[in-house]
Amino acid sequence: MKKSTYVLLWTLALALLAAVLVFVNLPEKAPPSVVDPTENTPVPLGAAVGETLPDFTITCTDGSAFTLSAQRGKVVVINLWATWCTPCVRELPNFDRLLRERKVAVLAVHAPPVTTDVPAYLAAYGYAIPFAVDEDGSLSALLNASTVLPQTIVVSPEGVVTYNQEGALDYETLVSLVDAAAE
Repeated sequence: MKKSTYVLLWTLALALLAAVLVFVNLPEKAPPSVVDPTENTPVPLGAAVGETLPDFTITCTDGSAFTLSAQRGKVVVINLWATWCTPCVRELPNFDRLLRERKVAVLAVHAPPVTTDVPAYLAAYGYAIPFAVDEDGSLSALLNASTVLPQTIVVSPEGVVTYNQEGALDYETLVSLVDAAAE
């Protein structure tokens, strides 16, 4: 091979290497965000603690609609549960009591898979909680739901997630989470 061919091949190889290095080191796109009016700083959208939960609307089992943005100014507690989940069923009275005794918005969402007639299941209990069924999993995806149930998400009056964890909660813990989100 001629010397000029080697020079050309090395030049192309170095150019390709430079292009790869530039591409790999490009800054990441910033996640979508909203501006925190109290501090005039951007807050990323998402379901992780410290992020602003994106708005959503879900139809409840009684036919009403629950829209997150309509709850602004109140602490919102979202419980992901299932009829087949024993810890979930045991903690539902805590969420019902929280709704009845505190100025909060509560939403209980039956996570997929849905294996029973949820309204028929709930008919015997007389809960005041709005219940919804996430049949297609879209709300669970928005909430970064895990496959472990129950899962509770607490949202401040400004819409910022202050708690998002799996595991059953007792009433006292729910109250402390709500109080912390209200501050």
